[in-house]
Amino acid sequence: MKKMWLNRAVGIGISLIAAVGLAACGKGGDKNENLALAKEHVYKFQEFELPEVDGDDYAIRGTFRVNDTIRLMLQVYHWTENSSNDMDIRMISMKEDGSDIQLNALDIPEWKSQAGQNDDSAETGSEEQTEEEEEETEDGGEASDAETDSTSDAAVDTRLPIASASDNFYENSYYGEFKFGSDGSIYSIRNYYYEDYSGEEYTSVQKNYLSCWNSDGSFAWEKELEGLSSEDEYIYVSAMAIAEDNTINLILTGDGAYKMTVDAQGNVSERTELSEDVSKVFSNVNSIMSREDGSLLVIYYDESDWQKQYFVTYDPVADTLGEIGQMPASMVWNGYNTMTVGKSTDFMFSNDRGVFSYKSGDADVVEKMNFINSDMNISNFNSLMELSDTSFMGVFYENYGNDLKAGIFTYVDPKDIPDKSVLVLAGNYIGSDIKQRVVEYNRSSEKYRITVKEYDSYNSYEDYQAGYTQLNNDITTGRMPDILLADGLPTENYIAKGLLADIGKMIEEDEELSQVEFVQNVFDAYSVEGKLYHVIPNFRVSTVVGKTSVLGDRTSWTIADMKQMIETLPEGTTMFGEMTRENFISAMMDYCGADFVDIKSRKCDFESQNFIDMLEYAKSLPESLEEETYGEDYWMNYESQYRENRTILKNLYVNSLSSVNYNINGSFGEEVTYIGFPTESGMGAYVQANQSYAISARSAYAEGAWEFLRYYLTEEFQKELGWGLPIQMKYFKEKAQEATQRPYYLNEDGEKEEYDDYYYINGEEIKLEPMTQAQVDKLVNYIFSINKCYYGNTEIMNIINEEAASYFSGQKSVQEAAKIIQSRAQIYVNE
Repeated sequence: MKKMWLNRAVGIGISLIAAVGLAACGKGGDKNENLALAKEHVYKFQEFELPEVDGDDYAIRGTFRVNDTIRLMLQVYHWTENSSNDMDIRMISMKEDGSDIQLNALDIPEWKSQAGQNDDSAETGSEEQTEEEEEETEDGGEASDAETDSTSDAAVDTRLPIASASDNFYENSYYGEFKFGSDGSIYSIRNYYYEDYSGEEYTSVQKNYLSCWNSDGSFAWEKELEGLSSEDEYIYVSAMAIAEDNTINLILTGDGAYKMTVDAQGNVSERTELSEDVSKVFSNVNSIMSREDGSLLVIYYDESDWQKQYFVTYDPVADTLGEIGQMPASMVWNGYNTMTVGKSTDFMFSNDRGVFSYKSGDADVVEKMNFINSDMNISNFNSLMELSDTSFMGVFYENYGNDLKAGIFTYVDPKDIPDKSVLVLAGNYIGSDIKQRVVEYNRSSEKYRITVKEYDSYNSYEDYQAGYTQLNNDITTGRMPDILLADGLPTENYIAKGLLADIGKMIEEDEELSQVEFVQNVFDAYSVEGKLYHVIPNFRVSTVVGKTSVLGDRTSWTIADMKQMIETLPEGTTMFGEMTRENFISAMMDYCGADFVDIKSRKCDFESQNFIDMLEYAKSLPESLEEETYGEDYWMNYESQYRENRTILKNLYVNSLSSVNYNINGSFGEEVTYIGFPTESGMGAYVQANQSYAISARSAYAEGAWEFLRYYLTEEFQKELGWGLPIQMKYFKEKAQEATQRPYYLNEDGEKEEYDDYYYINGEEIKLEPMTQAQVDKLVNYIFSINKCYYGNTEIMNIINEEAASYFSGQKSVQEAAKIIQSRAQIYVNE
């Protein structure tokens, strides 16, 4: 046993807030409202140091409250050079305030290998057991002490081999979920699996055991759960509940649903079939939590609609269900993990935004802790336990890091948080990288503070776009956030209404950035009447390519040109690989949306011959990508379709200049032409910001918003860019030069180690030489020529898809469908 005491208590989060203060907010809405928003659900964090665990890695397999202590069960892994992996089980115990931390190792008996002998019984830690000892165990005598002594005397290694294998057999034994009895006894299911390839006939063995340890971690007993699986039926233990008298209730599911009980002495009952209603719940289970009264809280799916989930309590003694409740839609849409039974509520859980609780009968979940407001970016909790209404214990990783942290979280009253100037950053969904940037900014800024609002929390079972709609409505009705994550939003509408600030002017007035050369055509593509309204950290390019030997050197064409080429192609040749009607219409609007909609003049052009030709071509495409659409030979020789001219065009998405090599020298195997998507405008390609931000023209704190966003345009961010094309010309050119070099990685000493790229065609490995300078120059010059950005308008797309369906089904002519699309789109644009 190893004992480690509390080493430190470090207060972060709110202590940083207190140091610099909070003040009024600056969006188009109520400043006091936003000031209050930044003070909601703030928790301070007091860290305690977890004991050092001797092992290569470990996972927390459960968190429990046992009398007045908290117990964490750890599964510790030991990786060895011969790939024979070992593990052991440790237990961390502590008081609820994080003090008196102790680390214990559970005594694990050596289990008998099936290779060369039978694993008939594992009643004790010793491989040999007398009949007298066996009887004593089953009678519930003092076998526990004897077994502990036996194991100790034999000096058995407590490590349990996870898996061992040879050319002849594979063997695996591991412990499943853990539970605690009222007296501190520890229970777990051991799963054993064995495969034997040595004989003429393949042999497999699967067994399940219930293991028990005393409260100090000494081994007590183990019993096989016989009859769980057979050739006719597969059954496994899906849940375990411990009653007050330490009776263990096991829920068995699989091909059937049963219950089995094991008393405190290890006597196993026959299994009994669960009732029909209970069986239905456990057949669709998502997660199961044990309650202190011995019942289970079960989260399960609606078998007729898997988007909907329900929860119910189950009494394993009476085999009865409690009142069924429907899980709030916000939990399903926003996700949840590390769900645990609460003290004051039914359960609490976390996601990438915070910690929440839920009580049966409430309309929605209640937010307890907001990560951003608390100056933390917690990616996920490994363990959660509610201590009171205003505190909980948590073990977690921050910002997807490798350092596991643990401590106590305590609620902070808003009146105890000093004021500070508050900005609101909003979007339909906000990723972890942006949140990390917000946390870093909030910790360092002495004047401003940013709070985050994610609108997809408005999504429901009935309306999965409710968040998008609510955000758009808030913006257009005067509740524009200071900083807007603009991806997927109709920013052209906001520009027309004068809602967005001129980012180009902010760059010009910035002492540092005004001297930087950017990839100007990207800024130009996103500009309206010479003004740039977006902060663009990096971008990608979308176009259409094909062999120069087939397409020639042209860099643009129309749908009429493409139809003319189709007529000259051999039978069975396709223009686009795996292109459906819906895919084509989506691509058409991405590339050509601005050809049909002009927000500035409020005009639409969906009755044009160009649009009608597009719809007619879309109808010639398959409705779905079923295997019979292209045939078995197509899929078997999928990789060679472009080299063999069975498919002419390929969509090209350039997020990395080096990756284009896979298309030129890989897919096509010869020089390509960047012909682009067929369009009347003459530019069948577009640039698209991987993320774009805008600043409210009405923000009271535009200076703070720019201070936050300018970082994405600086050398500090651009030189470390791991994905996407840099917007700074200096680093864009560096990426272009790298495309002519062999790929590399940095070794442990930070030195470059080069390697070769390969491409596989129908199982054949083809070595790819780096792109030539001429190939890179051609690609770069083409990218610099692109003068338009991605057109993304969800409302217009919905209108086209809804009305084009009537043409595809034969209910309307193409002209009739186009007329209705024109009418509906015009109404939308006018609004």
